[in-house]
Amino acid sequence: MDFKIEQIVLWPKNSAKEPRKLIFKLDKVNIITGDSQKGKSSIIPIIDYCLGGSKCTIPVGVIREKTEWFGLVIVVESKRILIARKEPGIYAQSSEVYFDEGLKDFEELPRPYGKSNVTFLRNKLNEISGMPQLTLADSDSPGKKASFRDFSAFQFQPQHIVANPYTLFFKADTAEHQERLKNIFPLVLGAIDKRTLLLKQELKLLEQELQKKQRIFSEMKRISNNWILQLRDYYSKAREYGLLHNVPDPLESWTAYKYIEYLKGILGSQPLGIIQVEENATERAVVELNTLTAQEIEVSREIGTQRTQLYKLTNLYKSEKQFQGTLKIQEERLEPVGWLTDLIGEQQTCVFCGAINDKAQEELQHLRGHLEKINASSNFIDSSYSILDKEIVNRKTMLSELEVALNNVRKQKELLQVKSDEIRKIRQTENEVYRFLGKLEKALEDYALVNEDDTLKIEIFLLEEKVEAIRSKIDPKKLKQKLDNEIGRVSQGIMRYARLLGVEKPDDPVSLDTVNLTLRKKSSGREDFLWEIGSGANWMGYHIATLLALHDHFAGLDWNAVPQFLVIDQPSQVYFPDKLQKLSDTQYLPEDILKVQKIFISFENHFSLRKENPTQIILIEHADEITWKSHEHIVHVVKRWRDDDSSEDNALIPKDWLM
Repeated sequence: MDFKIEQIVLWPKNSAKEPRKLIFKLDKVNIITGDSQKGKSSIIPIIDYCLGGSKCTIPVGVIREKTEWFGLVIVVESKRILIARKEPGIYAQSSEVYFDEGLKDFEELPRPYGKSNVTFLRNKLNEISGMPQLTLADSDSPGKKASFRDFSAFQFQPQHIVANPYTLFFKADTAEHQERLKNIFPLVLGAIDKRTLLLKQELKLLEQELQKKQRIFSEMKRISNNWILQLRDYYSKAREYGLLHNVPDPLESWTAYKYIEYLKGILGSQPLGIIQVEENATERAVVELNTLTAQEIEVSREIGTQRTQLYKLTNLYKSEKQFQGTLKIQEERLEPVGWLTDLIGEQQTCVFCGAINDKAQEELQHLRGHLEKINASSNFIDSSYSILDKEIVNRKTMLSELEVALNNVRKQKELLQVKSDEIRKIRQTENEVYRFLGKLEKALEDYALVNEDDTLKIEIFLLEEKVEAIRSKIDPKKLKQKLDNEIGRVSQGIMRYARLLGVEKPDDPVSLDTVNLTLRKKSSGREDFLWEIGSGANWMGYHIATLLALHDHFAGLDWNAVPQFLVIDQPSQVYFPDKLQKLSDTQYLPEDILKVQKIFISFENHFSLRKENPTQIILIEHADEITWKSHEHIVHVVKRWRDDDSSEDNALIPKDWLM
């Protein structure tokens, strides 16, 4: 998506001061270079916050103390939009947002005010990017919808990520963001498109409707199973009364239709004369009653066992809740430890005797260690809740099934129970037999009324056909093959850039792993993850190679919602980290310069492939002009902040803001 940054703007809390502007070129490598503590590493947090970040990670200190609003002027398909968010003060974020998409004069920008909120901003960015309001995963759990915010993984490489062996993408160091990134990859790589997402959404709705009707049908089957118990009792009584002759003993596998087949033959065909009782009919009823009693005992014992286990699991769950509550109280009590640690130096002077000691710092470190243990215990308890919940649900489900089974057995016993010899004699009378025939006739009529309507079965059948038709269009195997093909193309691009960046063994095959969110490298008959390769230069090289290859791939797609800019913070740190604290007087070694120049060689190669509309690159560096001098035609120096520069403009916050 043609979405780039033209300006970063800071409005001071003192409205008499002029706003601070950093102006970028849309088709260049924009460089902000300078010494430490100049505000360079605030650039990524400012951009992220203005683009709807849920938390303001702009470092606390003079930048936030002096700035009231942080803003961006973005250019989307030649249209300028001003986005600004208020400095949140003591809070994690501010909900106040200024959004102006009718910006004409980008030199005289209006002072922002809270005209909308963060929800509006995120919805607007989703609308601009054309993001489908559809779920990407196969479940309805929260956070599965595609969002503009997910693309920040492809926009930013902050200082702690750019050479990180364990984290390849921005914000992929938390479980929540990892899951979101895994879900978004098939869409951004072009393995699935909007039409596929619509089909998946339609499939989900149809599956939900199908499941609903199947549950209704299952309930009808459950009622039908109760009918089977009644029909089995009628069958046994009919044999006892002599109404059925030479028929087999009932089997557990018999359906209701099987019983009805025999019982229907009784009605209308029975003569009014003397009814003959089948030999041993009563004895068979007693045997069946004993069998049911044995089943009742066995099921009751199992219910007792499961109830005991459920009681223990429930108590364990409550105990963990109470323990976590205790940990939470301790954690809240120890919350000021971090603030006190920063406030108190390593050594303190006693106000009474003047002695110098570090006892306070030792005690605070001890408390901080205790707080870390509390946090670890709390996290462990959180992870155990899902396991306990699952076990408790399983036990409850099993108990419910056992209770249903016990009730069925007892119903059968009640139907077969002969309370006294007198009742047995009454059953054998002719009047009792006729009354039985009347009940049987009514029962068969009721069963036919409930079970002979096939409307629901037809609806289920039609829904199953629709579901299968859509599933054939979004065959998971075909989608996976397409995703593998797209990953293969990106992986080839990563290898090409890796050679330019001078990684070790550049010809070894490398592949993007969208499941583990890292790279895999095959070498000497083995396959290693990124963190197993070694060397900060290799890690940095593969980070930049991956992001450039991905942006190349995005640009070649028919539909691309990923903004076309990339911000990289201090990649040269891997080559001369010991020289980064004070670069104004640094004398670079030739090999240092050549190594950093390879970064610019990769940028130039990227620009040569995308002459018409290359990805905008914003590079934040300690290193100076000597490292990009031979590539000045692709470079735009935004700012140069050095300690030896006495001008007003030698840091993100101007000197006149401090007065």
